[in-house]
Amino acid sequence: MSISKYNLLIRAAITILGICLISFGIAWMRFSQFGTDPFVTMNIGISQFFRVDFGFIQMLSNLVLLAVMAKVTPKLIHLGTVLGIVVVGYLSDFFLDFLSFLPENFGWRLFAMGIGLLLCCFGVGVYMSADLGISPYDALGMVLERKTIRSLGYKEIRMITDICCVAIGVALGAPIGIGTILTAFCTGPLIDSFKKSVDTFLNTKILQKTI
Repeated sequence: MSISKYNLLIRAAITILGICLISFGIAWMRFSQFGTDPFVTMNIGISQFFRVDFGFIQMLSNLVLLAVMAKVTPKLIHLGTVLGIVVVGYLSDFFLDFLSFLPENFGWRLFAMGIGLLLCCFGVGVYMSADLGISPYDALGMVLERKTIRSLGYKEIRMITDICCVAIGVALGAPIGIGTILTAFCTGPLIDSFKKSVDTFLNTKILQKTI
């Protein structure tokens, strides 16, 4: 097997691993009932309001953003994009059912919030390091920065979109809490830290280099 094919296969496997970690993290956050990340919060609100499965709403919301992404930043669309749209919501539903056997006391819920936040951020860091596509919501800030709100940076735009998502979720009855707040403030630094560590590990231990 050539080096390029080997690297592509490894990157695909890493992308799938990252998506699974994100889905598991979202399930833990949902189990904690302390709130989830802003985009998921919005989709939970929509799913509850219309009484439709969360997985379907998660996929539908991503498809809407994908249409914008395909027009503005098509190079960011790859395996990770597709899996993020089709798999994350349904896999999160599956993992949440699996976690239903745990007691719903304060201690377990607090643990679930912490482990969920870490898993989500680590999963994003992992799948971004694979460099095989990015989810539509993660790409939204880039689209807005390049095409509409050029006076603001990605961090500021991401904060605006997160606030809008939370507002929609709250208006439609989605639960929010300290987990939502922590996600808003900690996601960026944690993802950046995890991505740097994963990048170093992949480049030095896993991916092969051409000579």
